[in-house]
Amino acid sequence: MNNQPDERSVYLALNNVIRGTDAQLRKQKKIREFILKQQTNANVKALIESHNIDDVCNVVRSLLEQQVFESTLKAKIRFPEVFEVSPAQSAERSASEKEAARSEADAIQVAVEGSSRLDKGVHASDRALGKRRADDFVAGPSAIVPDKRTHNAIAAPTSLYPVYLPFQTQHKLLVLAQETLERACYDFTIASMPELIKSEGWDCAEALELNIWTRKMESREDKFLVEDVAELGKPFNDLLDTIAQIRHTAVHRLRISANRIGLYLQDAESLSRLLHDRGCLQSLSRLRRETHLAIEDLKGNKDLLESQLAVKMKDIAARRVELDRLEESVVVDMVREDQEYAQLVGKSLLQMVNVPDTTIHSISATERDHDSDTEVARCSVMHEEVDVCRDEWVS
Repeated sequence: MNNQPDERSVYLALNNVIRGTDAQLRKQKKIREFILKQQTNANVKALIESHNIDDVCNVVRSLLEQQVFESTLKAKIRFPEVFEVSPAQSAERSASEKEAARSEADAIQVAVEGSSRLDKGVHASDRALGKRRADDFVAGPSAIVPDKRTHNAIAAPTSLYPVYLPFQTQHKLLVLAQETLERACYDFTIASMPELIKSEGWDCAEALELNIWTRKMESREDKFLVEDVAELGKPFNDLLDTIAQIRHTAVHRLRISANRIGLYLQDAESLSRLLHDRGCLQSLSRLRRETHLAIEDLKGNKDLLESQLAVKMKDIAARRVELDRLEESVVVDMVREDQEYAQLVGKSLLQMVNVPDTTIHSISATERDHDSDTEVARCSVMHEEVDVCRDEWVS
């Protein structure tokens, strides 16, 4: 009980317990009360049983003051080894992210084709298009999900990647980016291309659809400063294509990975620079930074969980090997003991049949019927012989 708990062990035991407002605790008394209430958690219970509660509370308070329970990023800086993943996990992660990117591209293409048909006057309802939303293409976050056919749980893959934000969060972020860009595009077009505003009938920012505006800009690259276009880091039309995808993803409720959200916001920020809209740039820069931090926090937590899983799976594998060895051992012991006992009984039987008849008090069949005590005595003799042989075998 005198050994001091190290910060790493305390963090691992409590990182899934101290969440939200609990991470704001600083007073020793409150911290102690909180930890004592968490003893139903096996990790917390083991920690308290292995160390003095006061020592545990002191370490917890230190970690709380370092804010490692508030941010996975800070915890990753403090305990980098805890978040390490194996090369196999990294390879699996990369493969899953590539597959997600392909699926997302398919879903977005369906949305683009649907919008193109609408622009050409083909009446395709959004409801019909919605049947092929991202959930038909993108699996979404790894999880244990019910099988529609059997209603049984399907085990999740060991990789928690790719990263997905909750859909409500994703949708609101993209809608905010879309509306911010549409306002900036409207203001820019009024100032530099008033004739387009008039011809399209855009009497307010809400009347301007981002995907329509980007299509109109494909042939108007000359309306932007050459040096600004050169600083984009990608072809002008590729930027416009990404901006249009923001609208399609938001309108058609496509689920996309956190990586793609980051790319969308990065290009949205680039467009705001191209438009020289300071207010738009400030809003989108802040949105991108906050989203990036949240995504990195999610990734850090996933790295921690996958690292812990690897340790647990290694321990389980070692136990499985030991259990397999034990299972084989008990079966071998059973067969051996059965064979040895069979030899024992056989030896006893041979000893009985080899006893000369003169030493056995035979009785007639009639006497045997009327004198069962003699038969009992005979059986007792045989059992005594078996016992003697058993004692010899045991010794």
